[in-house]
Amino acid sequence: MSTKRHNSPWAADDSTVKCTRCGSSKIFRILNRWAFSKGVQMFECTSCGKKFYDKGYDDYSPTFNV
Repeated sequence: MSTKRHNSPWAADDSTVKCTRCGSSKIFRILNRWAFSKGVQMFECTSCGKKFYDKGYDDYSPTFNV
């Protein structure tokens, strides 16, 4: 991985993110045009289908529900 890619916030380890509804760690990142333009990372739980986002990824804000 190049150093430029390694320093990107989009390449961050999101293995600690858990679903806000069921607490499952089986989540994947959604690349949404709105979220991408706002610097927000969106996730979807594969267990229950809940979509949630990490608002203000760079300022380490808590995860909010959509």
